[in-house]
Amino acid sequence: MKLKHKIRVGFGLIFITNLLAGSLSLFYINELSEGAKVVLKNNYETLTFAREMRTVLDDNTVPLNDAAKASFDKSLVKQEHNVTEKGEDVATASLRKDFNELKSNTADLSQQQASVHAIRVDLRTIEQLNMQAIVQKHTTAQESVNKATIILGLIGCLTFLALFSFSVNISGFISDPLIALSDGLDEIGRKNYDYRLNFTKSDEFAAVSDAFNEMAAHLKKHDHDSVSEILAQKQRVEAIIEQMHDAVIILNEKREILHINTEAKNLLDLHEHRMCGKPAQQFAANNKLFQTILDTEDDLSSLKIKLDGKESVFQLENVKLYIPNIASIRPDEVNIARVPVGQIYVLRNLTEIHAI
Repeated sequence: MKLKHKIRVGFGLIFITNLLAGSLSLFYINELSEGAKVVLKNNYETLTFAREMRTVLDDNTVPLNDAAKASFDKSLVKQEHNVTEKGEDVATASLRKDFNELKSNTADLSQQQASVHAIRVDLRTIEQLNMQAIVQKHTTAQESVNKATIILGLIGCLTFLALFSFSVNISGFISDPLIALSDGLDEIGRKNYDYRLNFTKSDEFAAVSDAFNEMAAHLKKHDHDSVSEILAQKQRVEAIIEQMHDAVIILNEKREILHINTEAKNLLDLHEHRMCGKPAQQFAANNKLFQTILDTEDDLSSLKIKLDGKESVFQLENVKLYIPNIASIRPDEVNIARVPVGQIYVLRNLTEIHAI
């Protein structure tokens, strides 16, 4: 899976869990709100109507006057339109029957008092039914709250785990390949062109790995070709110098011998096989002529050297080698500074010319 798809999936899961948590929260909040509305609308109103009817009985004596009867009947009608609990309809119908007997003109005082007692029993029954309903609804609401707490807690834990896993893994998805790529570039900088990246995952970094490995292979081939060409050029130059009749000594900037041809070895009586790469002063310490050559600072000078018992005249040419200091060149300036990289000594035999 590609990295962008992993990020999309991670954020998608987080979005879904948050959406689910929000939806469930709204659902349970709405459920509790509706339950509270039902309690307030139904049970609380019924208790209010029952209290109003009881108040009429408490504030008036039997027989009830017309105003008391009208007030009681008004509350009773309201109760008849607000029957919500099981058994409440029977108690309300009984209340209507007893009230009709109370307000009957044919009922004597003892009958009216019995009707008042029956009405109080009916009101108590209605109140008990609604109080029990309130308790039951409260218990149901509390269970819903506990259930919502557990579910939302689980969703919260899942959301936290998803966020934690995503935050840990996303850094690994990105940082680990970048660290490996940085290490690979360091190895290429050290000319270790055999270094390879191995990203087995099928994401964007797999393409980076393939491109890096292809680049390393091309650099290795180019470096090999360049080295081969340099070695070939070096061998050509050494072959040309070796064929010269003049003695040639080439030193680098550290005064180490880069090349000395056979003519120079014979002239200086040096028969070491491996002189290249060694300090010139190592051989000049016990060779007066070599020391004289190394101490010469003039571009051109004459030396008299005995060869085969005869004195010969040689011209010493001292050539210092420089390269431009291109490292500090800026695009808007020209740099003419030079850096010494070595020295060439050429001993040319002029004995025959002097003899003429």
